[in-house]
Amino acid sequence: MKAILYIAHGSRRAAANAKFIAFIQKVMQRSPAVIQAFGFLEHTEPSVAQAVETCIGQGASEITVVPVFLLPGIHTNVDIPAELERYPDSVCQYGKPLGVEDVLVSILVDRLGEAGFGGLENETVLLVGHGSRVTEAAIELERLASSLAEKMACHVHTAFVTTPPFYQGVAGKLADQKIYILPYFLFSGGYTVKMEKELDGNVVFCEPIGFDEKLIPLIEKRATEVEHEFKLSDYDTA
Repeated sequence: MKAILYIAHGSRRAAANAKFIAFIQKVMQRSPAVIQAFGFLEHTEPSVAQAVETCIGQGASEITVVPVFLLPGIHTNVDIPAELERYPDSVCQYGKPLGVEDVLVSILVDRLGEAGFGGLENETVLLVGHGSRVTEAAIELERLASSLAEKMACHVHTAFVTTPPFYQGVAGKLADQKIYILPYFLFSGGYTVKMEKELDGNVVFCEPIGFDEKLIPLIEKRATEVEHEFKLSDYDTA
């Protein structure tokens, strides 16, 4: 029997985790899958292991695993697969993070609009990601920035919290303009608070991506892609 398992990062803030749970329950309500579960990689439960056990306990022999992460990184490329390898008797079909998609650009446009961005000459946008040792993360953030710049007809700069270029330095170079900070996070919390404390002057903070309902069809798409790729691999090796 098949199951779908949705994995989020997890937050130290109970309110942030509750937002994910409410969001993913909406995703699960739309899915025809009989067995579904969710888990968190860090900070809270159910853990990835507990979520996998839930699926197996309900009779799942094949589990489609969807990482609900914005960009690729160590967590998506290493940590989650390592957790799944603990269950060699179960077939785990692993998907990819949300990545670069038009719907994400659309949400970024919404966040700028909500913050009052007008596209004036003295306004600029700084898209801030978490940062990763996986170079693909920076490449994908640049692609999103380029798409957003084209959509809004404005300059969009990129920076990170944990890896260079750091947001403090990039914001300092843009100090002569009104900077709209776009936190590219699903979980709002410590990093956004840190940025708000450190950056002053003519700075406007937008809301993060968050668990916007526009993401629901994209998560469904990622689950479908996994199942489709798995069927094709079966066909190719038959």
